[in-house]
Amino acid sequence: MDALNPADQAELDRAYSARAPIGDKFEKEYLPGFTTFSQAARRKLPVRRDVAYGPHRDEVCDVFPAARPGAPLMLYLHGGYWRMLTKDENSFVATALQPAGATVMVNTYSLCPDVHLDIIVHQCRAFIAWAWRNAGFYNADPSRIYISGHSAGGHLVGMMLSTDWARDYGLPADAIKGAVAISGLFDLKPLARAFTGEWLQIAPNAVARNSPAKLAPKSKCPVIVAVGADESPGFLSQTEIYTKHLKANGVPVTEVPLPGHDHFSAWNEVMDPSRPLTKAVLKMMGL
Repeated sequence: MDALNPADQAELDRAYSARAPIGDKFEKEYLPGFTTFSQAARRKLPVRRDVAYGPHRDEVCDVFPAARPGAPLMLYLHGGYWRMLTKDENSFVATALQPAGATVMVNTYSLCPDVHLDIIVHQCRAFIAWAWRNAGFYNADPSRIYISGHSAGGHLVGMMLSTDWARDYGLPADAIKGAVAISGLFDLKPLARAFTGEWLQIAPNAVARNSPAKLAPKSKCPVIVAVGADESPGFLSQTEIYTKHLKANGVPVTEVPLPGHDHFSAWNEVMDPSRPLTKAVLKMMGL
């Protein structure tokens, strides 16, 4: 059986259903929890809300500035299968990182099917470039930028690593110093055929240019990859193929096992500084 791209339609859809292994737990437990944890982070931590990084109404971010200048900067690209969620459900990613000494920025971007995936990728690239140019206003050092993302956000992390920052944005070629991809999606060919194709509406040529596992990484910075051991087969396979792709291209990769985690509990790991994933992220950032 091809776990990455099953031939049978029903099998394919199950392979890429993040919710299939957990029933209604996402709606009843995880999403309310992420929302509550994010509200708590915004109450507890210093935050600048709805800072524009571009001209469109969706191009805004929340900034959790470090207490001291010269801090490393973590840019978080949220998940939601490119069709749901915003920065507001994702503020919790600052919970462990900001108190440890990082500035954290979490962005919103436009969603499918209202826009094409190309637009989302462009918005996230614009976010990175804006953050590099404005880092100093938020106690961050532009030479210490890191990126992270979960699920569709993991895909966007891969797309950022495939970007030629010097040619396309006038940034240093090594603008990104490290990346974290949690439960990401890196080869979109099966996603175009699965139920996700309903909102992706993506043609073969767009699949090719938006599949990080098929693109040479321009950034050769360290990358942390993680996926929940209890996730559906498609997600497990996607992380496996991308890890191999990065290593084949000379990218240093740290694999963090997440035993006992499903797709959404894997996302929770970043809140706890005592967990292996968060420890690895803090170490990468020099914190």
